[in-house]
Amino acid sequence: MSKFRNEQSFRFLWIGQMLANLGDVLYIVSLTAVVYHITKSVTFMSLIPFVITMTALVSGIVAPLIIEKYHLKAILCYSQAGKTIFLLVLCFMTWHIRIDLLWLVYIVIGCVSFLDGAASPARNALVPSLIAEERLLKANSFLAMTDQITRLIAWPAGSILMIWWGEANMLWFTFLLFTISSAFMWFIHVEGIQKSEEALSKLTVVKEGWTVIWNSKQLRTTSIMTMLETVAGGVWIAAIILVFVEEGLHQTYVWWGIINAAFFAGMLVSGALVYRYSKVMEKNLGQAMVWSSCFLTVLTFWFGTNSIAWLAAIISLLYGLPQMARDVAEVTIIQKNAKKELLAKVHSARNTLIYGSFGFSSLLFGYITDYFGVRVTFTIAAGFCLLSFFIAILNRTNLIQLSAANNRENQVG
Repeated sequence: MSKFRNEQSFRFLWIGQMLANLGDVLYIVSLTAVVYHITKSVTFMSLIPFVITMTALVSGIVAPLIIEKYHLKAILCYSQAGKTIFLLVLCFMTWHIRIDLLWLVYIVIGCVSFLDGAASPARNALVPSLIAEERLLKANSFLAMTDQITRLIAWPAGSILMIWWGEANMLWFTFLLFTISSAFMWFIHVEGIQKSEEALSKLTVVKEGWTVIWNSKQLRTTSIMTMLETVAGGVWIAAIILVFVEEGLHQTYVWWGIINAAFFAGMLVSGALVYRYSKVMEKNLGQAMVWSSCFLTVLTFWFGTNSIAWLAAIISLLYGLPQMARDVAEVTIIQKNAKKELLAKVHSARNTLIYGSFGFSSLLFGYITDYFGVRVTFTIAAGFCLLSFFIAILNRTNLIQLSAANNRENQVG
């Protein structure tokens, strides 16, 4: 009965998260159009992802304090309910929004992003409580695959729906998605994770996730690799790809869309492959991290030096396989190396690292692209990937020991 309940709860979790992810994309599409119609300014539009990234970074820093006080399900449920309420506020605001009140929109966007920053580690930390350990990698790959499917569908669908319905109706539709998602989150049943009864200072609570990462050779290695590869991954943002298409490939917006679609399609196909061969990858998590860094280096450099549009689309498609494999492997490594009661804090620390690295990357590569050219940008990004690969090689003993330990656990099981 417990196993059936857990499987049902996992189903509620991924469906609820899928609806929330779909809503996240649709509301960003809607608000971007709203801001553009009001201001006709690219700068004001670019403030939307900036506000999202910065508030998510702050949320990742303070999330351990929330995790220490509340149960994971409560965090997931109340954060999604809060996002729903804030979106309702946005729906009413768009009726009478003016440029002098636009700062209120950014505040609400920041509030939604802040709640998202607390919900993300809670979701990842809930998975081991709902899924048996031998099925963790398969569950993680399934969640990653549904995330990519949602993003692949949401961006083109959002553009079409906005043309048909308009921005205001799109926001109301997103409010409906958030409401249904909140209902699914409430139906999740999970055994309460035992919390420490020891009274800890706020600073200690914030540091707990970081301490776990630092004290584990495997987590320390994978976190440094994540930081470097997240910086390198900033080169794949839509703005830099657009410059590359125009200056490097001398093509139109059509190829910009094709290359972006190929990137997400590659992640989707890769998620399906990781899910299909999860048992093989389960035994080789460390090797997956090492070789993924190698392939990411090669593909990033190849893309940046290429001048053929159709080949750029193929490289973008191929990029998804090592990227998805390393992401799923890393999440699984974290889940296997951290205690359940500390798992959400470790994920929170990881998210903070990712948001900070991505924010730095956006500024760095934007500056390099403006002053040195987009090909130099890709070469430097490949350098960050290469550095990650060297770190993986230097620490391959720890990573391979992790894979060997997993093999012994599977044999015993």
